[in-house]
Amino acid sequence: MAWATTENIVNTTGMTVTDQQLAQAQALVEVFADTTIDASDAGNISAKNLRLLRLAVCYQAAWITQHPDAFTNVDLTNFNQDQVSGTLAHANALVLAPLAKRCIDRLSWKRVRPLRIGPGGAFGGIPRRMNLTSAVADDDDPRWRPIGGGPC
Repeated sequence: MAWATTENIVNTTGMTVTDQQLAQAQALVEVFADTTIDASDAGNISAKNLRLLRLAVCYQAAWITQHPDAFTNVDLTNFNQDQVSGTLAHANALVLAPLAKRCIDRLSWKRVRPLRIGPGGAFGGIPRRMNLTSAVADDDDPRWRPIGGGPC
């Protein structure tokens, strides 16, 4: 079963799709989201992420109806025809719908998370005065402690 139904797609995008287009959209979203329907069936995906995956499948399925060549086009980064040229917005712009990409980028495991530094090198934190931009500079810093408590 897919993350979205044909009814979800009509309600979200106003477009009617076939079961085949829904299956194609599901497969593409699984590839770009780096997860599968099995993971969601097992309860490993939060409700927020499931909502984003459902929306991504809806947008992708609607986009496929207008781009039937999505599975047969040529991989390129720049094109020019009849003195009209264009540059792709992202590497997968020829196969991934723009709104589907936005949904996938917002999945919790796709987001960039900032490094949180604990207070003054507290347990589990990184001391504030360490050089966070150079791992080499900090390799010999005496403030690093082994996790297991044994010698380094």
